[in-house]
Amino acid sequence: MSDSNFNDILQQVKNLKKEITFYSPTSDKEYKIYPLSLKQQKEILENSFSSTLSLLFFNNCIFKIIKENFNGNIEDLDTVDRVSISLSFRNKIDNIYKEGDTEINLSEIIEKNKLPVTFNSKEVVCNEFTFKLKKPNLVLDNKINNIILRKYKSDKITEDNINNIVSDLYIYELVKFIDELHFGENIIKVEENINNTVKILNEIDSDNFKEVFSYINALRDIENNLTKIPNSNDSISLTPDFFIVQ
Repeated sequence: MSDSNFNDILQQVKNLKKEITFYSPTSDKEYKIYPLSLKQQKEILENSFSSTLSLLFFNNCIFKIIKENFNGNIEDLDTVDRVSISLSFRNKIDNIYKEGDTEINLSEIIEKNKLPVTFNSKEVVCNEFTFKLKKPNLVLDNKINNIILRKYKSDKITEDNINNIVSDLYIYELVKFIDELHFGENIIKVEENINNTVKILNEIDSDNFKEVFSYINALRDIENNLTKIPNSNDSISLTPDFFIVQ
């Protein structure tokens, strides 16, 4: 077979792809996205390793795939949508997910999740500081994940640096949700000054962040509820292993 014939066949295969839909609870809309290819499924499974940073690698891999497969504006999608998309991706491969001896119908979970969720921006005033909070979109989430991954890219995770990694994950998670920080006459637009913002936040007394973390936890609760199994208290763990078909 000549290269030209092979390329023709390859293009014909690509043209067979049909979009699937996913529901966004925070925008109360349905969007279309192309399903996972075998190559993309393989990329997810390559991130199946145990590490303090493994969740960042996994989330960034999912972001890359969404960016490749989504024809809309990716800045419209948030971290709640990542959960919905992941469930839809896996459901398209096989709607039955096996966890031990239990078979879970993913279609039922997806149907259960088709309810709008309100999660508004919020302003928190604490002592001298005003935090303007909003849920992070996938672009910002990916940007901050990359800052951490670049910082520790060449480091082996050891007992000596594990505490530094955990503390960085903690503070950068905080940064994802702060749109602006106001202090006196100063206004810091966080996304434009991420690393400098981290330096400033590190010097602020920790009791100032109580309401900020409550806001973050409220969004994480929404994400976790999307993975709840109907008629059960159990949830699905969205890790690379979720994409293994047995």
